[in-house]
Amino acid sequence: MSDPVSRVQDPAFRKKLEEIREMMGSWLPSEELKEKVQGFRTQKGIYKPEGSEYALWIRHTLKGIYQDQANPPLPDGSWTYRYSPESKEGTMDLSLSTNRALFRSKEERIPVGVFIERALPGRKTTYEVMGLAYVEDFDGTHFILRGLPIDFQDDPMKDPVKAAFQPFEKEPLPMSLTLRDLRDKGFRTAVSRAYGGKCSLCELGYTFRGQPIGVEAAHIIPVSDRGTSKDVRNGILLCKNHHDLFDRFLWAFDEDYRVIVSEDRVFRKSAENNHILKAEGSKLSNLPSVDYDLPGSAAVKYRLDKFYSSGN
Repeated sequence: MSDPVSRVQDPAFRKKLEEIREMMGSWLPSEELKEKVQGFRTQKGIYKPEGSEYALWIRHTLKGIYQDQANPPLPDGSWTYRYSPESKEGTMDLSLSTNRALFRSKEERIPVGVFIERALPGRKTTYEVMGLAYVEDFDGTHFILRGLPIDFQDDPMKDPVKAAFQPFEKEPLPMSLTLRDLRDKGFRTAVSRAYGGKCSLCELGYTFRGQPIGVEAAHIIPVSDRGTSKDVRNGILLCKNHHDLFDRFLWAFDEDYRVIVSEDRVFRKSAENNHILKAEGSKLSNLPSVDYDLPGSAAVKYRLDKFYSSGN
C-alpha cells in the first residue's frame, strides 16, 4: 500500500492531515490546537471543512454527552475508537453533513484526525492527539475508527491474538526521510502507550504537560540486526539510564521477564548502588496491560543469545 494521505486529491486538505499526523502522540492545550488545527476554535464533535466531502477530524470532550470509548493499542500501534454520530435535538441524525462526511471518508478510505480530551489536574483543557484513523464501520450507534498502524502503509491489524509476530524487517521499502521519521515516531508512541509511559525495569516515568519524558522506546532485536520497528512486541520502554545499559548488553531479560545482569565484575562494582542490581532475578515491574503487547518470545530469545555471546 501507499501512504493513505497521498490519496487525497485536494492539496490543502492533504496538508492538514499531514499536520495532524505530525502531532501524533502529543498532548496539547486547547488554546494551542486552536492556533494549529483548522476548525478547532469554533467546532466540536466532527469537523468538515466547508466545500469538502470528507471529515477532517473528530474530537471527544470530557463534558460530552456521548458514550464514546477507546480500546488498548494493538501490537502494530493501531487502536480502535467508537465515536457517536452527531445528533439534532437529542436524536441521532445521519443526514447531517458532518455524519455524511464521515461516511464518505469510510467509503473512500480517507483517514481523519482524532483528538481526545484528557483530565490533567491543574492544567487547562488538554487533548491527546491520537493521530489519523480510518472510519472502518458503523454499527448502528457508533462509527468504528481504527488508528493507522506504525507503518501506515500497512492495513491495521485485524486480530491481535492470532497475528503472528514477525520479528525481522524484510527488505526495506523505498521511503522518504520524512515518512521514515514518522514511522520511527509511531513506534515510540505505540511503545510508550503500551507501557503507560513508565520504564519497564524501574517504573521511572516523569510527566510534563501530560506527556512522558525521560523514557525511550528500546528495540529488543536491534535495528542494526533488522529488528522490526513495525511492532511493539519488538519494543520495551526504558528510562534513558537503563536503555543505555540495555543497548550495551549489560542486562537482559528471559522469557519469564526476569532480569539478568552481566557478570562483568568491574561493571557490577560500579553498579552496587544502582537499581539494576537490586532488580536482578526479579520480574520486570512494568509490563503492558494486555498480553498481545508483551515482548515477542522470538525477540527475547534473540536478545538473550546476543547478551550471552557478548561475554555475559
